[in-house]
Amino acid sequence: MFKSVKVTAVLFAGLMFSGMALAQTKVAVVNFQAAIMSTEVAKSKINALKTSSEYSQLQSSAEGVQAEMQKMAEDAKKNGVTWSDEKKAEQQRKMNFKRSDLETAVKKLRAMEAQAVQEIQKSMVPKAKSAMEAVIKEQKLDLVLDANAAVFAGPNTDLTAEVVKRMNAAK
Repeated sequence: MFKSVKVTAVLFAGLMFSGMALAQTKVAVVNFQAAIMSTEVAKSKINALKTSSEYSQLQSSAEGVQAEMQKMAEDAKKNGVTWSDEKKAEQQRKMNFKRSDLETAVKKLRAMEAQAVQEIQKSMVPKAKSAMEAVIKEQKLDLVLDANAAVFAGPNTDLTAEVVKRMNAAK
């Protein structure tokens, strides 16, 4: 009986000390990609892309094709019952061509966006690392995790906004 009390006391003391050690470890999370893309520089570059003539023309083209497809679908729904099999097949072929045109335009838009994001991240990673290191040093953090990997992180542990603020200030 006395032996089990001793073992319990030792286990309890061990748990208390390990709890104290954990309490002293300062942990935070950061979403590095979101921090980079939330900077004024990144927003400006994305805005410049979306207002560029090439992007705007491509987007207008995609919207036009989508409107044509909608019109064709409404026409087929409204008048399709009276159409011959040849007319139905022709309408379906035209719809398939329009769908292909739309998919191509959307792929081009996404590729332009992906390229812009890649260029932003490539140019901003050194600034982001520098800002992150300054925050880590200032707050005397022991461990910083990717926010996407954390199961839970309280609002006080997320450093993303602080990193964005420092990157914007560094310009």
